[in-house]
Amino acid sequence: MTKTEAIREVERLRRELNEHDYRYHVLDQPTISDPEYDTLRRRLEELETEHPDLVTPDSPTQRVGGPPSTRFAPVRHRAPMLSLGNAFSGEELKSFDQRVRKTVGDDVAYNCELKIDGLAVNLAYEDGVFVGGATRGDGFTGEDVTANLRTLRSIPMRLREPVPGRIDVRGEVYFPRAAFARLNEERQRQGEALYANPRNTAAGSVRQLDPKMTASRGLAMWCYSAADVPAPTQHELLERLSQLGLRVNLGTTQLCHSVDEVLAYLETWREKRKDLEYETDGVVVKVDRVDQQERLGFVSRSPRWAIAYKFPAEQAMTKIEDVKFYVGRTGTLTPVAWLTPVFVSGTTVQRATLHNMDEIARLGVRIGDSVVIRRAGDVIPEVVSVVEGARTGDEREVAAPERCPVCGTPTEHGAEEVAYRCPNPNCPAQRAESLLHFVSRGAMDIEGAGPALIEQLRERGLANNPADIFKLKREDLEQLERFAEKSAQNLFERIQAAKRRPLGRILYALGIRHVGDTTAYDLARWLGERLDRKGTLADVWSALRHSTADDLTAVEGIGPVVARSVYAYFHDPANQNFLDTLASPEVGIEPEFPAPRPQSGTPFAGKTIVFTGTLQRRSREDAAALVARLGGKTAGSVSRRTDLIVA
Repeated sequence: MTKTEAIREVERLRRELNEHDYRYHVLDQPTISDPEYDTLRRRLEELETEHPDLVTPDSPTQRVGGPPSTRFAPVRHRAPMLSLGNAFSGEELKSFDQRVRKTVGDDVAYNCELKIDGLAVNLAYEDGVFVGGATRGDGFTGEDVTANLRTLRSIPMRLREPVPGRIDVRGEVYFPRAAFARLNEERQRQGEALYANPRNTAAGSVRQLDPKMTASRGLAMWCYSAADVPAPTQHELLERLSQLGLRVNLGTTQLCHSVDEVLAYLETWREKRKDLEYETDGVVVKVDRVDQQERLGFVSRSPRWAIAYKFPAEQAMTKIEDVKFYVGRTGTLTPVAWLTPVFVSGTTVQRATLHNMDEIARLGVRIGDSVVIRRAGDVIPEVVSVVEGARTGDEREVAAPERCPVCGTPTEHGAEEVAYRCPNPNCPAQRAESLLHFVSRGAMDIEGAGPALIEQLRERGLANNPADIFKLKREDLEQLERFAEKSAQNLFERIQAAKRRPLGRILYALGIRHVGDTTAYDLARWLGERLDRKGTLADVWSALRHSTADDLTAVEGIGPVVARSVYAYFHDPANQNFLDTLASPEVGIEPEFPAPRPQSGTPFAGKTIVFTGTLQRRSREDAAALVARLGGKTAGSVSRRTDLIVA
């Protein structure tokens, strides 16, 4: 892989991971499975290891989770709530064990705990009294959900012993299987849509605006760590938390004195987990002794003394009743299998992605086939194999889509592309997806403008293209279903606030093919230099319309394919009216230009800096941003390219 290809691949992976992080952590609506996400992340980590100079502070590999929702007050964690590195096989666990022993010696034991599939939270106690609770958020700042957590009976409002000062207790809020089943039974009786799975429903329940709704759900919590509670080992810490009246899962925890004992523990719970009253998707393995934990320390996003082993995704056999194609924002047609409903991994599955026609050919999938599907807490499972021995001869081949299933336009299939595409930019499905992309978190970031709202706006003729969003009046919003005066006012204010956004976000929001958020920022910085970092959106459009493909190829980080795509977009007659409207005074968007390129003479220019441990005066993100302004880069771990370590 050439350096240019690596840059493009890294940009694509970051764009996809950022979108999935947002859907998982902010919307609580993941659209891919955990194994699929892990595959994307591991590929990005591999590329960043091979090309350390491509590591940036905003890379998903440098983050712990998603940004907190603005619906709740932000809470800064006293100590970061870090995520864990993952292991997917016994060999990877053995490698972890070898790394640990290389640092602390052979006298090491591991405390093994079941990994609860729920929402991570922090509980704050002052002098033994519960005073606040927050979600993990991005690991540094979470959401204040104190009122909702007070409704959980498994969280004590006062500890059994008076502990002086403040302690922070971490744990996982989850949905017991029985309570989740009761909730869905009630929703079915009421004719309401069923919830997909316990994990997402637990996250949504904790983040309800009405605490009474949270209280009605029957949530529970297990605690697994704490700050400022002295204990020489992890297993003694858990025992101490239990003595204080906190709910600790001691019955399933085991102290293991070798990696073979750890592997035996995994095998035991791989089978027994089906009998538990809650969902678990793996095991957390922690070095037991705290002094050894301190010696091992941390990498940027996770401790070196702990790792999470993920159980293999659960599988089930079912039948493909039909295959339908769905149209994405750029016209890509994705085949989705409609299945005979089957219960797997805690939820009923009726759909599974087939990815593309090449994957259908590789698997040999036919309509009517019995197939094995796999899921791991996701809402879009995938077909992994065909049970050929179950064929009757009545199965039908899956035909490649000759026409768009929505608008009827003949499809296109480039020789170098896997996907079939609808080339019609006015396709209703593409327009709807483009609207959703435009208002999404990484783009114009209009909270509350989700699929249901966009559908209503389109049905009522209030938003046919993204520019129409900014023409909406309060009265328009008040007419919508489930929008009272207050909620309409809140959304209107968010729309007005979105009129001032960084130019990179605005460019990304356009949904230009091949242009991810990083490429959009590179393009914005180049435009800022050309326009002296001032001007209107109309000035930006003018600069792009007067740029050639060669001009765009010269932009740092932009190759020929992206340059041609950007050039084509701004010279396509079909886009001109929309672009002019978006840049009009009536809409009133004010682009914010990126800061000037750092001076080459600054002390950090061209340097790679690694931060370790806890920073005292500022967050890691702030420190990384400062380094970037001074011309340097930050990396997540030490390598031969590291110039400076800040400990």
